[in-house]
Amino acid sequence: MSEKNLPKIIAVVGPTASGKSELALYLAQALGGEIICTDSMQVYQKMDIGTAKPTAAEQALIPHHQLDLVKPDAHYSAGCYERDVGNILKRLHKQNKPAILVGGTGLYFRCTVFGICQIPEIPPEIKEEVNAWHEQGLGKCFEKLQELDPVSSSKLHKNDTARILRALEVVLHTGQSIQSYQQEHGFKTPKYSVFSVAYRHERENLYHLINQRTHVMLNAGLVEEVRALLEEYPPTLIPLQAIGYFQVVQYLENRMKIEEMVEKIQQKTRNYAKRQLNWFKNDEEIRWFSYGEKKPILNQVKSFLDS
Repeated sequence: MSEKNLPKIIAVVGPTASGKSELALYLAQALGGEIICTDSMQVYQKMDIGTAKPTAAEQALIPHHQLDLVKPDAHYSAGCYERDVGNILKRLHKQNKPAILVGGTGLYFRCTVFGICQIPEIPPEIKEEVNAWHEQGLGKCFEKLQELDPVSSSKLHKNDTARILRALEVVLHTGQSIQSYQQEHGFKTPKYSVFSVAYRHERENLYHLINQRTHVMLNAGLVEEVRALLEEYPPTLIPLQAIGYFQVVQYLENRMKIEEMVEKIQQKTRNYAKRQLNWFKNDEEIRWFSYGEKKPILNQVKSFLDS
C-alpha cells in the first residue's frame, strides 16, 4: 500500500509545556475527532497532576484515549501501547473520525506509526533480578548496563529509569543489545500517513512556561497526590522515579527543602524538554508553527485529510 493510501492520523508533538494539549483539543473540536494520548506516564491511575493529565472538563468535551489504564505498580509497555492504539485507530477510521495523537513520549509515537521491534518475552526471573538491582539504586542498574551493553548505555541518560531497566532485561535474557533489535526493525515502513505539527518556542520562553507550570502543579496539589501514592506504594516504584514525583518523594522524606524541590523539578523538566526537542527535531516531517497559530494549523490539517 502506498503512503498516499494509508490510513491518516494527525500528531501534535513537541516538548513538555509547549501547548500540545490545548492545540489537540482545538483540532479535535474543530474536526469532530478524538484524542489519543501518547504519554507513558498518563497511562497510570492516580497520577494526574504530575503527569499534566487532561482535566475532567477537557475529557468531557472530547473523548480521550490511553489515560488511566493501569495501576501505578502494573507493567505497561510500548508493545501494549501499540496494540491498544491500533485497535482504537481501526475503530475511528471505520467511523470516519479523525484521530489526533498528542504527547511527548517519542517512543510511543514511533511504535504507533512504525510498529515495534519483536523482542522475546522477558521471563519473570529476569525481571526480578533487574528489580533487585533497582532496589539498590538506579545508579547500580546503569553501571550494570554499561558493563553488559555499553552501546545502549551510551545512548541513554543515566536517569532514564524505564529504558535502562528495559535494556538490562533484554541483554540479560537474549545476550543481545536492545539496539540490535531496533536497528533490525529499522522503523522505516509506516502503517499510517501522518501529519505532524508542533509549536515552536524560543528556548527561554519554553523554560519560562516550564517554571510556571511547576508552580501550577504544586498549587493544584502535587505534594498531596504523591503523599497519597506513598500510602499504597513504595518510593522505589518506577513511576515515582519520574520528574516531579521523585523530587516530591525526596521532599516528603526530608531529603530536601521545599525550595530545592521546586528548583530541581524545574531544572529536570527543562533538561527533559531539551532532550525532547532533540528527538523531534530529527523528524523532518514535523511542521513547526509559532505558538498560538491555530487557524493556519487547522487549515493545513483539513487539506491533509481531504487529499
